[in-house]
Amino acid sequence: MKLKNLDKNYKYLLISYLITLAIGFSMGILYVYINSEFSPSGMTEQYLGNDDQWNPKLAKTLLDLVSHTHDHITMFAFMFLTMGIIFTFNSLIKGFWKSFLIIEPFISIIITFGGFFIIRFVNTDFSYIIILSSSLMYLCFYVMLFVCLYELIFLKKINLEN
Repeated sequence: MKLKNLDKNYKYLLISYLITLAIGFSMGILYVYINSEFSPSGMTEQYLGNDDQWNPKLAKTLLDLVSHTHDHITMFAFMFLTMGIIFTFNSLIKGFWKSFLIIEPFISIIITFGGFFIIRFVNTDFSYIIILSSSLMYLCFYVMLFVCLYELIFLKKINLEN
């Protein structure tokens, strides 16, 4: 079974789901940008707090981090599970790269969200690793998304009855 060969109603369902997922995922990236400007210093301030009298931020507590990490690891795992299942049926990317794009985000999820504990309690320089791992995770998401949408929308069904 390949995405391009699905019945049109399944295609509509998957296209709708993928677009909705992409909007939600992109809003999350926008939220991160607003809070940290994608910078190591912004990320450090987000978790260690600041002394700014006009815009103070408190350091995250262990409870804050556990709650944040639990929510994000659980939700991201589910998002990448569904994306990975859909992506498995694409006909454009095969072999090593298909496996890499499916598996890598799960590694980045652990590094990214587990890394917030390291920033808060061990070493703020870990923010560079988090930026790298989260960028790779986002790249995998958008590659899988666009490959799936391209196949669902533009590739023609192969007639298997001949």
